[in-house]
Amino acid sequence: MTATPDGRYLAWVVNEGGASRLFARDLTSGESVSLPELPEGVISLLEAAPSGTKLGLRLSRPQHPAELFVLDLTAGTIIQLTHGFLGRIPEEELVRPELVTYPTHDGRDIPAFLYRPPGDGPFPVVLSIHGGPEGQERPTYDGLYQYLLSRGIGIFAPNVRGSTGYGRAYQKLIYHDWGGAELGDFAAAAEYLRGLPWVDGTRLGVFGGSFGGFAVLSCVSRLPDLWAAAVDIVGPSNLITLIETGPPTWRRFDAELIGDPETEREFLLARSPVTYADQITAPLFVIQGANDPRVPQGESDQIVQRLRDRGVAVRYDVYPDEGHGFTKRENELKALRDTAAFFEQHLLQE
Repeated sequence: MTATPDGRYLAWVVNEGGASRLFARDLTSGESVSLPELPEGVISLLEAAPSGTKLGLRLSRPQHPAELFVLDLTAGTIIQLTHGFLGRIPEEELVRPELVTYPTHDGRDIPAFLYRPPGDGPFPVVLSIHGGPEGQERPTYDGLYQYLLSRGIGIFAPNVRGSTGYGRAYQKLIYHDWGGAELGDFAAAAEYLRGLPWVDGTRLGVFGGSFGGFAVLSCVSRLPDLWAAAVDIVGPSNLITLIETGPPTWRRFDAELIGDPETEREFLLARSPVTYADQITAPLFVIQGANDPRVPQGESDQIVQRLRDRGVAVRYDVYPDEGHGFTKRENELKALRDTAAFFEQHLLQE
């Protein structure tokens, strides 16, 4: 939300199903301002100009990285200021997702963004699970998605229970239920994909980081028959050690969000992917930062060691100069390239 310096105009953004919708009101007259149509995407910055008649905004779209725009409130026009999309890739060659819903085990409808590669198929699909867990998948540009799509791999990115943007009650469903009802949402996602005529249901991958990484490990260990490949980035494998090795100042919140290892050890162990590591059969790629304070390296070490003890091949890349996610562009690019190559190897090669 922003107001012009003279107090005449007020502008704000509403999240509607993940996409941004911009509104403005003339506070002098009390009437809504007629705005030009914006491309569908996500507005991540909104500022009023000193002139009092213009708004600056940053907009990212599925087929285009974030760019800066200026919107004239009086003229009703919008101008794109920056053109930072390198590589000269035509937007029409990139894929815009379809917002769909699919039924899950308890009668809820789960919203999701479905990216279909060009062509007839049948195509493999990667289930992409956002972190948080109180994050939200939104229609912004994702280079990994678009690359995989260009190679004939679809993307299915749901906002399962716990996601923001759908009300507080929906968001709170993940509290004290990691590895619980949301696992059923992932199973339902696989069932939905298998029902699409253009999807090869025998070639489903799963990908995610942080909580999304936990979800990946839960999927391959507890729903092992559904997946042909998986990539986990800084995902917890043992909820007990995750909490016990975390900062003491987080303990009270962790007890509310995940559980209390002092009084609920059996519960937490039953929800931990490491408990079911012997069931993992899908090719797995684990990526970890050595300096991660939120999900320490020991979380990845545990699941990898369990697999290696069984003689199961698992790729494990540890970045010694990274933490919970990437701060160095060269590391991020390498991880994304390696992730794409891993899915290509296991989902495209017969």
